[in-house]
Amino acid sequence: MGSKTTVRPLSRYLKDFKHTQVNCSHCGKVLDRMALVFRGKIINKAAISGMDQLISQEEWQNLQQDLTGLCRFCSDIYCNSQPAYFDILSFKQYLFKETEMNHSTVREYVVRLRRLDDMLSANGFPADKLKGYSWHECLEEQLPDAGHNNYRIALRKYDQFLGWQRN
Repeated sequence: MGSKTTVRPLSRYLKDFKHTQVNCSHCGKVLDRMALVFRGKIINKAAISGMDQLISQEEWQNLQQDLTGLCRFCSDIYCNSQPAYFDILSFKQYLFKETEMNHSTVREYVVRLRRLDDMLSANGFPADKLKGYSWHECLEEQLPDAGHNNYRIALRKYDQFLGWQRN
């Protein structure tokens, strides 16, 4: 006789998966609250509770490869933004891994670049003007008056990231 395959509701597998995640998959931050992401889409609690289809352990192993546990900050960047000019996800990774910045400072730099990206997109800024070693210099004339220094500081950090990326 063959062995019986154990099946469980998908929601149970997902809840167990969430509880085993200790750190964000992108930034490594200890998770107090997390977003569960499946193939680039956030799965909320309500959706999870409605996933009552029975699946086997083997099916779960296959699905699990497409799941990621992220902190809310990383999930927002990963799932809710499509920057046109800046590689914000890689920039964030660089700040976490290659600098001694705390989480709130990284968040500030990322928010500034996202705003700047949105502004450049809204104004139809030609992406081909962003070349060389200093995007800060390329964008000097495009920076808004309000918070000009804040954008400038974020762009200098982005220039450091670009230099690091080239090496």
